[in-house]
Amino acid sequence: MELQPHSTTSAETKARSLTHRVGRALIMVGVALGGAIVLIAIVLGILFFSGETQEFIYMNF
Repeated sequence: MELQPHSTTSAETKARSLTHRVGRALIMVGVALGGAIVLIAIVLGILFFSGETQEFIYMNF
């Protein structure tokens, strides 16, 4: 019975840690995009419901 080389187990561990890192990065990007969309929605809601948008639309540039 032969022992497995240590390099294969470390390669598997590296592959697993890489997938976990990629997964965490994707989750962070999703959270950041979601947060940005929420902030934009809040700002647009404040502008729309305060009546400032009409003044902005009819401004003479």
